Amino acid sequence: MTTRRGNGQGNLFQRSTGGAWIARWWTHDGRRLEQSTRTTDKSAAQRILNKRIADVALRRSGVIDSRLETIAMHARRPIAEHIADWRVALAGRGVTAHRIKLVIGRIGAIIDAGGFKTLADIDAQRVRQFLADAMAAGQAGNTVLGYTQAIKQLTRWAWKNGRIAADPLASLERPRVVGQTLTRRALSDDELARLIDAAESGPAAFGLSGHDRAMTYRTANGTGFRASELRSLTPESFDLDGNPPTVTITAGHSKRRREDVQPIRPDLAALLRPWLASKAAGEPVAAFHADRGAPMLRGDLRRARARWINEADGAAQRRERRGDSFLAVVDGAGRVVDFHCLRHTYVTRLVQSGASVKVARELARHSSPILTIGRYAHARLHDLTAALDNLPGEPSPQAQRMRATGTHDLTPGTTPTSSHTSSSAKRGHLGANGRESIALAGDDENVDFPRISGENRGEKSKATCRTRTDDLCFTKALLYQLS
Repeated sequence: MTTRRGNGQGNLFQRSTGGAWIARWWTHDGRRLEQSTRTTDKSAAQRILNKRIADVALRRSGVIDSRLETIAMHARRPIAEHIADWRVALAGRGVTAHRIKLVIGRIGAIIDAGGFKTLADIDAQRVRQFLADAMAAGQAGNTVLGYTQAIKQLTRWAWKNGRIAADPLASLERPRVVGQTLTRRALSDDELARLIDAAESGPAAFGLSGHDRAMTYRTANGTGFRASELRSLTPESFDLDGNPPTVTITAGHSKRRREDVQPIRPDLAALLRPWLASKAAGEPVAAFHADRGAPMLRGDLRRARARWINEADGAAQRRERRGDSFLAVVDGAGRVVDFHCLRHTYVTRLVQSGASVKVARELARHSSPILTIGRYAHARLHDLTAALDNLPGEPSPQAQRMRATGTHDLTPGTTPTSSHTSSSAKRGHLGANGRESIALAGDDENVDFPRISGENRGEKSKATCRTRTDDLCFTKALLYQLS
């Protein structure tokens, strides 16, 4: 190898005699680069090297913005390459493969509709048009919101990593979803018991035996875990001997991206113990497909409803039960039942148990108590009626008048309560001159004060209906001696 040493900024060398000269130099940020000059002429190779060194000096001094050069380089790359890099970044953050596939698919639909070839082609107006077309086509509001969030996450990631000069979708507003197009309901205790019983005695379906489905429903109802979180559980996730027993979700599978240790009831732990003993170590205990949770639960729900209808006494009661919303997939108010309803049931039962808002939020693992109480805690009609029963009754006009005049609620001839008696005893006793004596703290003698009675106030003694308010007088011992 023939080498020509430089002046500390770069040098030239040949890998073989008579070959092209290779330029080696150091960038403004200290990286060493090598590039063939594609010439065997030393003078030409030196001029190329000098050009590289001069560019480094301009970047070091700020005349050339190296960041803009990097952006220009990324602008020439196809957008598919950036999406592939983003996929790797998502996986490195612990995002599940199912979630990555969903987000990449939504971005692909927007890119195809907008005709975007590079990151520089992404235009906010064309994205808005795609979202408007999706809404017009009947897409659910939450689905359109998911499209918006996916494409905005991509452009923000590209901007933060220096691939574009500015986020082209910074001004793109997220669509306002007014209400939920899918309104869920919580299952009652009787519905939940019948659902679990129908699954326990049912045939194998959706890759799970009847017993596995029943235990999956019990776990979901006892932890509030989402379907994706349940699918991530292995026998090692359960600590049934702890006090209290717990179930742990790793940060990569928790929706809030941190490890969650969820306490469970001892009776649920006792049911889980023999079931988990039959499961292989490291294998999912509830291996149902991501998109089959709702059909699986609804199948068991229909089986439970058919059994409930057949238990009716006579044809008339069967007709009545067929019109009832009990165990129905969709009730009379249009509310539906799917797998996520088990989480709604868990939170609803928490609130009904009397748990505080803070405790309910922590167990539901929500970021805001508004979400816990507003969306997940369902109030049934009998719950509302029970709350009304605890309200005080309508006060009578006579009681209002007596309260306004300060009159005690004592009927004629009624002896004052112990509180009245004790307060009179504290005031002391009447002296020989008709004045009330009050014992001072720390004194052996009594000081007499005139008793302010109804006669002294110029009032006539009338106790025909109610007893008047206590006479105005001192009710506590004086703090100093009066002269």
